[in-house]
Amino acid sequence: MRDLDKKIEELKPLVYSIELRDVYTQGHSERVANYAKDFGRFLRLSDEEVNDLYFAGLLHDLGKVGIPDSILLKPGKLEKEEFELIKYHSVLSGNIVEKIKNFSYLSKIIKYHHENFDGSGYPDGLKGEEIPFLSRILSLCDVFDALTTKRIYRNELSLEEALEVMEKEKHKFDPGLFEKFKNFIKNYGVIEENFFELNEEVISKLRNNIFFIDPLTKFLNRQGLLALLQRNTNVNLFINLIEININKFKAYNKAYGLKKGDELLKNLADEIRKFFKIETEIKEKIRDKDIFGVRLNADRFLLLSFGRRGDFLQYKIESFKDFFYKKYKVGIRNSFIAVDKLLTKKLINEIGYLI
Repeated sequence: MRDLDKKIEELKPLVYSIELRDVYTQGHSERVANYAKDFGRFLRLSDEEVNDLYFAGLLHDLGKVGIPDSILLKPGKLEKEEFELIKYHSVLSGNIVEKIKNFSYLSKIIKYHHENFDGSGYPDGLKGEEIPFLSRILSLCDVFDALTTKRIYRNELSLEEALEVMEKEKHKFDPGLFEKFKNFIKNYGVIEENFFELNEEVISKLRNNIFFIDPLTKFLNRQGLLALLQRNTNVNLFINLIEININKFKAYNKAYGLKKGDELLKNLADEIRKFFKIETEIKEKIRDKDIFGVRLNADRFLLLSFGRRGDFLQYKIESFKDFFYKKYKVGIRNSFIAVDKLLTKKLINEIGYLI
């Protein structure tokens, strides 16, 4: 085995151990490494620089080992403090690589792969040619792969869509390299090979249960609702969103105790599930007439229905209120947040504000 191949085989278990933490980024480091290597060849760099790009691509995210799962795997928007911590992964990556005997010379290339050409990046706010040349190449490849692979909050973008996004943010990239990268990638295409595979279905389900599911009712929580909506903004779907509350729920808890209150909440969720034929899992492909249950907090429930069926749901919810009162002697009330509205990013922002 050649020395180069031996080095690669020694590194891959280390890289894979990091990517095992997140099914949505599996293969990311190796794809970035291959984009960087072949873009380096396109630029006619020396064999040594091409190899350095490949190794830096493999190792660029090692620092994520130091980021807590609660932040690294968080499906929703990060708080300011959380984002500051996750940004630190590039420093950690550089520090780790600095301690790997045969690759310590790559530490600065890796540390600065999130610096932006206009000085708006991190960790040190380097600008222009202050950023190592190979870091500027790695940045392009890292962003492109992130855009063209599926994430928990969105589907993958096409090559053309990814380049459109990068064009809007081209101030972040070395302008000369970006123009050459566009020419390169249009001919090269998107890497679709799975360099190693995890059981995505099982791991996604486990993560959904941690981040997206309310443990009491097994309905979606707020983050699950927003993630489901964000995944489906590009499929021209209409939605209805109905809020359901229990009348005088605080008084019920006070009169009968928290345990009885929890039982009432579970009963409400179970009856909604049966009455409206609620979907039990987040699906990749949503169909018209799919209905999901959401619990925001306490007795705040939502029904999310896809498709134009506002009139039907208004009739159905009235029937459900009568049914629930007769069975449990407790009243419920409802309000319509969205009726037959086209799902857009603007609407999602409005919903996020309302809930």
